[in-house]
Amino acid sequence: MSAPYAPQKSLIKSLNRHTNGKPRITKLWQRTAVLAATVLALSAFVPLPASAVTSPQAVVAAPIAVKAAEATWTTIREPSTPHNTTLYVSATSVADKTFLKFDTAQYTGMSVVSATLDVKVASTTSTAPGVQVYPASSAWSASTLTEANRPAHSDQELSGATVRALTGQTMSVPLSGLNGTALSGSTAFEVRYAQKFVSTSFVGKGEARPTLRLVLAAPGSTPGSTPGTAPGTAPGSATGSDNLSFAVPGANTTGKKVFAHYFPPYPISIENKAPASDYYAINYLTAPGEGGIHANYGGLLRDRPEGRAPLPGDWKLTDMKKEVTDAADAGIDGFTVDIMSLSGLNWERTLDLVQGAEQSGRNFTIVPNLDMTASAGKASIATIAAKLAELYKSPATYRLSTGEFVLSSFAAERQNAVWWGQLKSTLASQYGIKTAFIAVFLNASDENLKSFAPISYALSNWGTRTPVTIENGPDYAAKARALGVKWMSPVAVQDVRPRSYLYDEAGNTETLKASWKRALSNGSELVQLVTWNDYSEGTSFAPSAAHGEAFLDINAYYLSQFKEGSAPAIVKDSIYVTHRIQPYAATPTTPQQLMSPTLSGTAMKPRDTVGVLTFLTAPATVTVSIGGKKTSFEAPAGESSRTFPLALGTIGASADRNGAQIAAVTSPYPVVARPVVQDLQYYAASSRTR
Repeated sequence: MSAPYAPQKSLIKSLNRHTNGKPRITKLWQRTAVLAATVLALSAFVPLPASAVTSPQAVVAAPIAVKAAEATWTTIREPSTPHNTTLYVSATSVADKTFLKFDTAQYTGMSVVSATLDVKVASTTSTAPGVQVYPASSAWSASTLTEANRPAHSDQELSGATVRALTGQTMSVPLSGLNGTALSGSTAFEVRYAQKFVSTSFVGKGEARPTLRLVLAAPGSTPGSTPGTAPGTAPGSATGSDNLSFAVPGANTTGKKVFAHYFPPYPISIENKAPASDYYAINYLTAPGEGGIHANYGGLLRDRPEGRAPLPGDWKLTDMKKEVTDAADAGIDGFTVDIMSLSGLNWERTLDLVQGAEQSGRNFTIVPNLDMTASAGKASIATIAAKLAELYKSPATYRLSTGEFVLSSFAAERQNAVWWGQLKSTLASQYGIKTAFIAVFLNASDENLKSFAPISYALSNWGTRTPVTIENGPDYAAKARALGVKWMSPVAVQDVRPRSYLYDEAGNTETLKASWKRALSNGSELVQLVTWNDYSEGTSFAPSAAHGEAFLDINAYYLSQFKEGSAPAIVKDSIYVTHRIQPYAATPTTPQQLMSPTLSGTAMKPRDTVGVLTFLTAPATVTVSIGGKKTSFEAPAGESSRTFPLALGTIGASADRNGAQIAAVTSPYPVVARPVVQDLQYYAASSRTR
């Protein structure tokens, strides 16, 4: 088990200092209001950006939530009586029909990529699935519709009769029959029950109105394609990954889910300055930064998000949409966002992230992850529930097919299962939000697993970071299944913590491979990447200054295998190299306390190696250059890796087939004998063009 993961107090203080200690209440509530309005306004439309109107490849937010404009029902028992009072289905599926109408004029001509109908159930006697949804003419008014004048019934079912009604829960009915169709001014449905002799009452008033959730492609884009996919892109792949060596499944296109843990303190930019002079460069990456409070360990960070030039307009939201897009393009289904605080800068970033997911054009989801080591986890249940309810208003928050919203955690054992049960009950009773809980432990002991299983949808742990400890660790997935719940496997690439004076020997990409091997072999249903962007622990997968998109690319190969059930076919040749920029025992030129390679508790001997990972369509000769010395070997088709001794100087690799070079990479990170500060993270570079 890794050392306890605790947000650094000085980091939070420094961020407060960065805003001059003044809470950004006005901006926070503006953003909260925008988020609430997006989901709760009577029209419930996400505004369509001007670019989406003019660009033939634009897509709208995923998903868009459209509340029913009209809703009523008819019955053969009262053929001439309108029932514009509530939604109700009773007695037999033949006798009663529900009619729903949605105003989709704003999206006329746009193609449906995916659609889901949400209807809240007031009460039911049903014991089996489910409802059937059919297209209907919109030429009716709820105030006058009766059995005698209702639209003719269509035999084209849009849904499968697979969703069961449960009292008090929301039915989410996938409307696959709507995929690829173009919207018009109004979209109407006829809803029937698949069983005879059932009695079901649907809630239809106020904010509980039925909701149509849509992912749309603009006119001119390929009907039925993955959101954000450009014409000609392979189905299921994403625009940002179209020059990878393999196809990557789109976000939320398979049953298995992969989430990445998002850490709000480290967004792409903190204050929208040029990278050379921004807060990362001046205060986090230097030993004297933030008044010297990080001097003893050579600076807070060793890596940072990829730099960018200052942006106009709402740059924070633009950055969040890019992070969502980067993750979705790599096959990630959503972020488990670390809820560190319930107000202030980190909370505002959480709101931005949710809004970014809504407007990203990706079918990307957000899972609130309550951090029990931070201030949010120390608040009262009532306060926590109220703030979580704000997030769950967003259509981007992840829900199961049962209608339950997913709630995750960090260090769940800091409160007992009874406390978590009370939080779940408060969300349900006070806000009508039923949750499926994922308990993520720092200590996944048998006692904790057994205690939390009855209130959990899935169990997980933060995990270890060396190949040895991962491979020899307990079979937690089997323990979870024995307790009747799912298991979420942790997947990590490395872990380096200067401020804790600890690190783990990741063995180039061996920790990453070992993590995925466990997730694949133990039949995990879920995976959490640990982490997307915690640069203070060196665990980031996000595009960064130290590894670009390389780790995200490599991870996508094993992710695809996890989600699709088999390794993806290699369709393009590429090479990745990984290495440190110093020998592990090198002495830095800046005085500091050095790190020990014992983070996971069991020491793994550190090593000085260069990793060469190849994805090849056919065998090729690979030549590795390390500090001017060249070594060649024959690499097989498919995925393959080799390691070589580290040396000072420049590192590169190339691949040749039939006398022609097919791929080459030169690492931009030279290896030095005396680094400025101790830097034991693995850097990475690739031959892939971006």
